[in-house]
Amino acid sequence: MTITDEQIATLRAQLQGRGDEHKRLLSRLNKVESNQYASLVTAAFFEAIRRRFSTGGEVAGDKEIIDFVTTVRLRLDDPELLDPNVAETLIGMALGKLPPDARKDISAEVSHGSKILLLAGLISDAQLSTHELDAFLARAREMTDEVFS
Repeated sequence: MTITDEQIATLRAQLQGRGDEHKRLLSRLNKVESNQYASLVTAAFFEAIRRRFSTGGEVAGDKEIIDFVTTVRLRLDDPELLDPNVAETLIGMALGKLPPDARKDISAEVSHGSKILLLAGLISDAQLSTHELDAFLARAREMTDEVFS
């Protein structure tokens, strides 16, 4: 799988809070590109989770994860958009604290939407410079090309 510059630009717009631009770019992706974009979001989510919750081989405890999910939900206009159990499950899986089958009751649509909201929160908290965001997106692209090809 090869991630395109347009898919990167779509994710960049979302992570920078440029909602209208994100929607415009997302609407231009065909079905195959949309599926690839979902893989890019997953890779970016895993990378951001590891950066936030894993330090020197130590993984954050449940309280830190719960506190993060709570803060993300409180930032949303409608906190119900992010189910805390789903969010905590996805983070736990990304950290290797839960097995992959832990998401068996989570639909692909709910999983993707939750990852987007959590990823936006992670990037917002990280306060990345333009250069750091470029490096983060390059890493997510590399991971997507490696893992999902």
